[in-house]
Amino acid sequence: MKKKLLTGLLTLIMIVAMFPVSALAALPEGVPSSLEAPTIKSIELRHYEDGIPYFEAQVYFPQSVLDLDREAPGGGSVFWDYSMKIDDGSWSEFGGGGYISVYTDGEDGEAPVTAGNYAITFEPIDEGSLTSIDIQNHLYSYKLHVYYDYYEGWLDVQPIYSPVSNTVTIGSGSFYSDASTWAEPELKKANELGLIPDILKGADMTKPITREEFCELAVLLYEKVTESTATPASSNPFTDTTNSQILKAYALGITTGTSATTFSPKTLINREQCATMLFRAIKAIAPNADYSVAGVKDFPDQKDISSWAVDGTKYMSKLGIIKGDTSGNFMPKSTTTAQIAAGYGMATREAAILMTVRTYETMN
Repeated sequence: MKKKLLTGLLTLIMIVAMFPVSALAALPEGVPSSLEAPTIKSIELRHYEDGIPYFEAQVYFPQSVLDLDREAPGGGSVFWDYSMKIDDGSWSEFGGGGYISVYTDGEDGEAPVTAGNYAITFEPIDEGSLTSIDIQNHLYSYKLHVYYDYYEGWLDVQPIYSPVSNTVTIGSGSFYSDASTWAEPELKKANELGLIPDILKGADMTKPITREEFCELAVLLYEKVTESTATPASSNPFTDTTNSQILKAYALGITTGTSATTFSPKTLINREQCATMLFRAIKAIAPNADYSVAGVKDFPDQKDISSWAVDGTKYMSKLGIIKGDTSGNFMPKSTTTAQIAAGYGMATREAAILMTVRTYETMN
């Protein structure tokens, strides 16, 4: 009996020894089990007095995180660190940060009492050089998190991490895999204005655009012009997508489904569909504007434009956002087998982005 009891006790000791000390102990009083995530609000390229470039980000730290650092339960501190990548490369390991108080402490070392934005700097190494950032030819992406490290006499405590923040990207370089020469200036302008959604970053811009991609493009245009965040439809009618940007476009009246229950996100769209969706986006942005197309002359191929697309195509033409070919034809869609095979009338990604840039500039 004693032998069994001793064996059981040794087994229990071995099992307990397998767990880190922190897993066996309750958190010190006041130490939370989770932290709120920070938010990166913006990022800009700046230069030191000696000309060396760096990035400055405005980071929002929640009140709970600032209070935790000020109160320091368990004798700990709040730290931050970040991960970065260049272009479509791999994300780096998190690191390179430090005490949050370096950025958030007020005068005379007093910690802030209200949440807010704080300037944090990133000093990237570009292709082995500490003195250059090739922002014209590369994209730099950053994300960060905060964590609380406390001591309280424990040897094996594990930091308590927040979720990772949003990602911010800066640069005007290789954000596409291919593009037509004529489209590159407009694409760079779109990127600088923040009008290219993540779904199109790194894509071949010469390829036709899908319904899903254009919805994301149109919703981003709406949010940039109105300086607001659109709300997705409260009830999703579609069985083939859960994309919140599509549900935003649906709620705004920019798009409808291909049936009562389907959206067909990967279906390519033609020029008349593109013009109509962009027209609806403009109407969502400025619902009380004058959308008359009286006096706008027909395109030479007007007979090929669907009746539901006439107002949209004409209005976009009136604004100079959409133009015809050298003969003035709109080329709304394929109407013959040969045209279908040739992709006639399809809207390319670069053409769609060009139209959104022109729309943004018209409405601003």
